[in-house]
Amino acid sequence: MVCIATTKTQKAEQRTNMASSDLIQRLHRLFSEQTTGLNTMMLAAETGVGPAELQSALQQLKSDYNAPLEYDNDSRTYRYRKTQEQSFELPGLQLTATELRGLAIVLNILNDLNPGQGSSELNRIHEQVSRLTEERGVDLSELTQRIRILSATRRPVNQNIYQQVSDALFARKQLHIHYVASDQSLSERNVSPQTLVYYRDHWYLDAWCHKRQQLRTFMLSRINSAYQTNEGAKEFEQSELNDHFHNSYGIFSGGEQHTAELIFMPGAAHLVAQQQWHPDAKGQWKGGEYHLSLPYNDQRELLRDMLSYAPNVIITAPEDLKAAYRKRLQEALNRNL
Repeated sequence: MVCIATTKTQKAEQRTNMASSDLIQRLHRLFSEQTTGLNTMMLAAETGVGPAELQSALQQLKSDYNAPLEYDNDSRTYRYRKTQEQSFELPGLQLTATELRGLAIVLNILNDLNPGQGSSELNRIHEQVSRLTEERGVDLSELTQRIRILSATRRPVNQNIYQQVSDALFARKQLHIHYVASDQSLSERNVSPQTLVYYRDHWYLDAWCHKRQQLRTFMLSRINSAYQTNEGAKEFEQSELNDHFHNSYGIFSGGEQHTAELIFMPGAAHLVAQQQWHPDAKGQWKGGEYHLSLPYNDQRELLRDMLSYAPNVIITAPEDLKAAYRKRLQEALNRNL
């Protein structure tokens, strides 16, 4: 019982120290931004603490950190004293507990997205953040207990292939790849990598295909082998890449652009209206229905998404999309009779 009590006491002290340190940092940022000065009422409103705690933190900022803090009797405001020297900064990497937790979460996500054991650079950064959080009394082990990131459809990517692709991408070199298409046919080609994209739990490579002489998107999990060549990658203006890869809905790009006209019934309308479908999508309410116009180049991904909303979606145009939707629904019905 003594050990448990001691542990609880230590954790309580850590939380107190963490709160005090966070307050010091918030005050420092306020004084750095508001050089004309801040009165006690303004400081209390910005930090959300009482007068006694505020005065203690102000004294600590001046005595423990040697901050050039001064009080102006005429304006009754606190401010940093103006000097000819470099502006005052708190020592070390100064982040609040909330910011440290946020940084740790981002690092965990990046490490999770990166195939394999993660890069040595990420690991070193994570170690430094771990030390900082321990010093501040932030328990990183709680992150995995309190925050979970689940992925149900992710396909594993070979670490070596991911490394080869990313190295060629930043070295601006061509890649020689063996690629397995959705119909399981195998092809061999050289590509000029342009962008790595993580989309819906999958890694994709936007690249110029020298075999097809087109910009294409390749799923990394379908690349069987990849190695960097000595040939420089074909370069494109960013605006040209954006026009090709981001001008329509979904991961599929290029080709003739179409516009899907969709009507979502009350069972799905509110959910659909809250989604960000595409920057050029146009939606409007008509009674309890939500009408959506959506640009697309390839109907495959759009069809899958519309099927997930059945029977609460009506496709009114174009005709080939309507026909493909009806065909998929009929096939599913025939197989489940």
